[in-house]
Amino acid sequence: MFLVRLIYASTVGESFKPSDIESILYSARKNNKQQGITGMLCFNSRYFLQCLEGSRSAVNDCFSKIQTDTRHKSIMLLSYTEIAHRAFSSWEMGYVSEQAITKRSVLQFSTKDAFDPYSMLGDSALSLLADFRQLAE
Repeated sequence: MFLVRLIYASTVGESFKPSDIESILYSARKNNKQQGITGMLCFNSRYFLQCLEGSRSAVNDCFSKIQTDTRHKSIMLLSYTEIAHRAFSSWEMGYVSEQAITKRSVLQFSTKDAFDPYSMLGDSALSLLADFRQLAE
């Protein structure tokens, strides 16, 4: 079994309601545990930035479902790579809320001080998520 890491950005779709974030997290944590997927989600009421880690087939299946979810639009794949080890091995789905996103953290890995994952490279997005992971642990 190969491990892969997929990082994507998306914008909130028209069908998204603020209460959906709790539903998304609940479903992701439940399904990811069953599928052996780990990762992290960063959300700021406009954008999603998510990292998924696991077997190639499990990550691909999960991403396919995300692509058909109307709560997401303008989905952009930032990175897809084979990995030797997971960066988020202890979390079925870690979560960074808007309140935890600081200009200082974002500017460290982006050309902007406002959270906009479309302006980030895949490596920068991973570094930002890893930085948030360290703050949460």
